[in-house]
Amino acid sequence: MRIGILTQAQRAKTETENAAANEAARLDEYNQVMNNWISGGTTGGGSIGTTDGSWNDEKGVNSPVIKENMELVKWDGNKFVPDDTNTSYNYDETNKQWANAKVTIEGVESYFVWIPRYEYKINYITPGTPENGGTIDVKFIPTTKTEADEGYIIHPAFTNNVENGGWDSELPGIWVGKYESSLVNKVDSSNVTTSSSTIGNILLSENTDKAIAVQPGMTSWRYCAIGNMYTNAKEYSTSLNSHMLKNSEWGAIAYLTESKYGRNGIEVEQNTSYNTANGDIKANMNQSSTGNITGLYDISGGGSESVAAYYTGGESTDLNSAASLVNESDKKYVTEYTGSNLSVDYKIGDATYETKKWHNDTASFVNVYSPFFSRGGRKTNGRY
Repeated sequence: MRIGILTQAQRAKTETENAAANEAARLDEYNQVMNNWISGGTTGGGSIGTTDGSWNDEKGVNSPVIKENMELVKWDGNKFVPDDTNTSYNYDETNKQWANAKVTIEGVESYFVWIPRYEYKINYITPGTPENGGTIDVKFIPTTKTEADEGYIIHPAFTNNVENGGWDSELPGIWVGKYESSLVNKVDSSNVTTSSSTIGNILLSENTDKAIAVQPGMTSWRYCAIGNMYTNAKEYSTSLNSHMLKNSEWGAIAYLTESKYGRNGIEVEQNTSYNTANGDIKANMNQSSTGNITGLYDISGGGSESVAAYYTGGESTDLNSAASLVNESDKKYVTEYTGSNLSVDYKIGDATYETKKWHNDTASFVNVYSPFFSRGGRKTNGRY
C-alpha cells in the first residue's frame, strides 16, 4: 500500500477564481499573502521559496504544497534535514531533484515526494502497438492550464475528472509516499513485521497503539486486506486528505519516472526484498524513480501494492471483502472500471494499456475473478 495526500481545497480554488477576475488590482497583495500561506493548491504569482502550489517560473513547476504537520526536507549527504529556504528541489532533466517532505503524525515520521502537475505525450515505436515500446514526453504546467497542447494529454491524476481517476478540482500536484507503507508501534516507531494476516490484517482505529510509517529500511506492511488498507490510508490524516493511491496516481508516477525528468527510459532496478528501499537508500538509488536519493522507492519489486481501483463486474464475494473501498460514496477516492478488456477498458494515464509490456513487464488487467489492481510487482518479479 502506498499513501497519497491531496493538496487543493475548494476554498483555495474559489480564491484563485476570484483573484483571476481582479488580478491587476490585487496582484501585489495576493503575492504577499501567498508567500506567507501554508495551505494548498492555489495558482499564479509564485516565486522561489513558496510552498503553496503556485507556478514557480525559475523552477518551471508548481511549487510543492506544504500543509500542517509537513516540512520540506533536503538531503545533506547522510540524512534528510529541513529545507529552510524551500529551494532544494529542481525538476530539470540534469539534476532531477524531486521535492521531498517529512510528515509527522502523532510523533511518527513519514516521507513523501511531490509529483507536479504535467501533460504528457507517448511516442510509440510502432503507432497502435504499445507493447513495442516508446518514449514519454512530459511538460510541467500550471493549474490554470486546463487545455493540453496539441498531441499532449493533461494527466488525469491532476484534473477535475473523477471518472477517469481525477478529482473534483484541478490540482497543482500530488504528494506520494516515498516508500511502501510500514506498520509501527506508535510509542517508539519500532517496526512491526507483518508476517501473517493475524498481525497485518488490522484496522488502526481498533489498534490505537499502532500507526502507519513511510520510512526506509522497514518491512513493508503485508497481509492486510484491501478494504482495511483503504480505510487505514484514509484515516492516516484526515486533515491532509490522505488516501490509498489510485490507479491514475500510480500512472502519473510511472510516466514521470519514464520521462527525461526521471529515469529517461532506463528501467527502475528491482527491490528484491520486503524491506523498504531494500534496506539502504544510499546503496540502492538505482531503485528510485530518479536514480538518486530524491526519488520514489519500491515502485519495482518489494511488496505488491494495491490501489484504490476495481472492476465492477468482479465476483460479489471478492467485492464484498473490500466493502469500504467498493462502497465509498465519494468516488473521487476510488476509480471504477466497468470492463475487463485491457485494450478497450483501460483509462487514459493509468499505465496499463498505454505502456503495455514496456521493459518486458507482464501485462495484466482486472477480471471477474481478480477485480482489484496490483501494481509494482513483487520482490521476485519487479515491474511498474
